[in-house]
Amino acid sequence: MRGAEVPGEGSLVSPDLVVIGHVGVSIVHAGSAAWTTAGGSGYAVAASAAAVTGRRVGLVAAVGQDADLATLRDLQVDLAGVTEQAGSSPKLRVREFTDGARSFSADLGVAAAVRTETFPSHYLAAARIHLGTAPPEQQLAWLEYLHERGCGAQLSADMFEHYVSSYPTASREVCDGVDLIFMNQAEYDGLYGDAQLPVPKAPLVVKRGPAAARLIVDGHPQEVETTAPQVIDPTGGGEVLAGVFLALRAGGLPEREALKYAVRAAASCVEDYGVTGAHLTAELAAIRAAVELAAIQARE
Repeated sequence: MRGAEVPGEGSLVSPDLVVIGHVGVSIVHAGSAAWTTAGGSGYAVAASAAAVTGRRVGLVAAVGQDADLATLRDLQVDLAGVTEQAGSSPKLRVREFTDGARSFSADLGVAAAVRTETFPSHYLAAARIHLGTAPPEQQLAWLEYLHERGCGAQLSADMFEHYVSSYPTASREVCDGVDLIFMNQAEYDGLYGDAQLPVPKAPLVVKRGPAAARLIVDGHPQEVETTAPQVIDPTGGGEVLAGVFLALRAGGLPEREALKYAVRAAASCVEDYGVTGAHLTAELAAIRAAVELAAIQARE
């Protein structure tokens, strides 16, 4: 069943950046405390990307009848690829332990099966398409769909430690099929720590904690750091980094400058609960203002 497109959303103009990912809620448990916020890889990447750029951002996701898309609408995210299914939106659960370890589980609900027929055909003309955090078999299904249709977009994908440890071979297949990879150091070590395994040919953005990242292109690393934040909730910081980086690159910013802003955004994200906190909202607004001012000054 295709499901119903969200009414009145999107147009036939292709977005500059398309995000394929989950939209639902993130439920975090830390000791005796717990909090629930809007979440999912699709939500976090698309919302942060749209907040820092006036360029078009499209989203492809299956949501349940319980989905709240108000924030995405407010940010003018193109929702032509969002379809409502009978059932529940994804619920992503994270438990944080006092030693820094984390556990993860997911009830993907209506997003448990990939429905490539919901991908708007005009999205194939996008300059960039990003595969958010998801089970690698879902990412591979989308890659097969895009490759079969001769999609010429720059394809990127985000890794996730839980899936890397559970499905390392499939995760490496995803990395081999894209043009840009986002991962943290633990994920890199899990996939390529064995000296006998070939490292990916695609450029890498390696997230190094909440306040630093490394861009590796053709084996040459570029380091970016910002002020270390007070970490309240680390969930979603990596997705925010990817969203800001991809949006600014779509707007023409050089890689290092885009990564500098992306690291700043990720650091501000972890200072609040979820990916809609006040610290992140203010930082995204500041980044957008700085980028727009620099563009005006460059034209003068």
